Amino acid sequence: MLTLLKRKKGRSVLLFLIFLVGCSPKQDQKVEDKIEQPTVVARPYLKVDTVNILSDKKLALTKEYCKEHYGFDGYKLDTPRIVVVHYTAIDDLDATLNLFKKDNIASSRDYIKDFSSLNVGIHYVVDKAGNIYHLMPDTIVARHLIGFNHVALGIENIAADSSGLTKEQVEANAKLITFLANKYPTVEYMIGHHEYNDTSLPHYKYFRSLNPRYKPYGKIDPGDAFMTKLRYRLSSDGVVLKE
Repeated sequence: MLTLLKRKKGRSVLLFLIFLVGCSPKQDQKVEDKIEQPTVVARPYLKVDTVNILSDKKLALTKEYCKEHYGFDGYKLDTPRIVVVHYTAIDDLDATLNLFKKDNIASSRDYIKDFSSLNVGIHYVVDKAGNIYHLMPDTIVARHLIGFNHVALGIENIAADSSGLTKEQVEANAKLITFLANKYPTVEYMIGHHEYNDTSLPHYKYFRSLNPRYKPYGKIDPGDAFMTKLRYRLSSDGVVLKE
């Protein structure tokens, strides 16, 4: 009688322990909760307005331009090295956008029209209030800088001359260039248009022109005053790009 009782008791204890193990919260946990979720890496973000200036014709002309002057078959800007700051010499946003939307270069552009019928272009425009407009993808070559378009992202600022540039444009350019430098680690240099033909500056190592007659010439935009303010503003945020 005593032996039977012990067996029953032992069996009862064993069954009870099995029951506890079966009810363990770890066993009821959903499979997806056990899977380690991937780390989400935040991408650089900047608020811009998009104004598309591309067309099939413009892309075809850009491809011809790149083949003739840079020696590659395509229109992709794969590895940006330089950010170039300009002013428009046009004191109106709508007039500027309408100019860039055209596929063909204006007949009034006496020098550069002889080397391609492709219109001038730009990646970004900043108005006087500091609003940023994205005109064409960063991955497409724009015609805005003789000898460097294959490696250069361009920013135009609305102003008739240097006196018309605003503090809001300095701030917007700083934010935009910070964004571009973070998005494209290959960017090494930031220059003003007036600095592009200075052979003593290190960015000049990227100059390429297969047509020896198609040479850079003097520019005055946006001027030393604007670039000094812009470089100071960038350095205060820890962004230092060489000239």
